[in-house]
Amino acid sequence: MSRLLSGAFRSSDTHCPSGGEGVIPRVIHQIWLGESGGPQPFPRFREAAATWRAQHPGWQYRLWDGAEVDQLFASARPDLHALYRAYPHWVQRADAARYLILHEHGGVYADLDIQCVGSFDTVADADLLLAPTAPFGLSNDLMAATPGHPLFTCLLDELATSHRLWGRPWVPRHFQIMCGTGSLFLSRVFARLDAGTSVRLLTSGEYGHGSADEALVHHIEGNSWAGWDTKALVFLQDRWPFLMVGTLILIAVLASP
Repeated sequence: MSRLLSGAFRSSDTHCPSGGEGVIPRVIHQIWLGESGGPQPFPRFREAAATWRAQHPGWQYRLWDGAEVDQLFASARPDLHALYRAYPHWVQRADAARYLILHEHGGVYADLDIQCVGSFDTVADADLLLAPTAPFGLSNDLMAATPGHPLFTCLLDELATSHRLWGRPWVPRHFQIMCGTGSLFLSRVFARLDAGTSVRLLTSGEYGHGSADEALVHHIEGNSWAGWDTKALVFLQDRWPFLMVGTLILIAVLASP
């Protein structure tokens, strides 16, 4: 998988070693920074969070707030504290926070717009768990790892360089987020892991895009970070075959005598 992704996402020669053997700690992490809708998560997010606790009665559960994340950066990665505070978009702070939380504590991280419909006891026997996403790459809305996993060390170490590249004012907001800290950033760094790195990839069905019997999670309405440019790109992505056919028909009509 690492070799498969490397050609699409390589951005530097920095090498990330493979992880060691271990078991993902039985703790679920979620984040609400309070920057996108008040001090408490929206009701639909609180209901989704309850499904994680219901499916994992023997696990710990922690909802991180903005003050706790800020303190974690100040104590664990003071070299990144100023960058964390300087990100222009709150979702970039949420992205950076999830990488640091998993690096320091290990466990399962899930966005608040993900419902849990099956126990992760069946998939948490690895030291790294990731979810492929469409049209390519890896999603950072659902991840799990052992504490100190090299992937998350590399993600944290790469944040400053990535911000210098993608945080320029003329870069569209969507790419500042997705390439600077988000899923494309994760995919790019993952591609530099040793080819022999052990990783458990969720199937499309386990990730909620198949049969209900196979699903571990279900995605509810979210994307609270999405701006107009993201929505436009999603619109085009979902409809490109029809747009392509329409364009070809239009060209044929215009070209006909």
